[in-house]
Amino acid sequence: MAKVLLVSSAGGHLAEILSVARGLGDGHEFILCVTRFPAVRGARIDDATRVYYAPMLLAYQRPFGVALSMFVGLFTFLRIFLKERPDFVMTAGAEVAIPAFLVNKVLFRRPALYIESLARIETPSLTGRITSRLATRTFVQWRQLLKAYGRRAEYHGRVL
Repeated sequence: MAKVLLVSSAGGHLAEILSVARGLGDGHEFILCVTRFPAVRGARIDDATRVYYAPMLLAYQRPFGVALSMFVGLFTFLRIFLKERPDFVMTAGAEVAIPAFLVNKVLFRRPALYIESLARIETPSLTGRITSRLATRTFVQWRQLLKAYGRRAEYHGRVL
């Protein structure tokens, strides 16, 4: 059974990645890491075997808050990778994916898939621009977005 680490921020990104996970069917053990956000706390997520929470610091909306959250996230993901030893990493965003993919790329080198949000039609997200360079594969859901990503992305139709 393949262990898949799903990485997501709360909200629409979480709904997107869980939808993709359901489409993969049985034969996978899903480990979820989601941002610690009030809407997610205590939520029951049946699709995942275990759920971890990535830091979202109080000063998150300030520029240094995002950087600090990502720095702390590096240690969070190092701990998750060492404990879980995932076979595959997958995300649909957002910023919480950056430290996860960085830890994976530098230390673990597992296959990693970034799926750009369905909402991104012509321009890539900041997370997509960064994570596509760390991912093994990047999927876009709109053909016209290929131009913005160049050779780093693939279009296979809508996956969500």
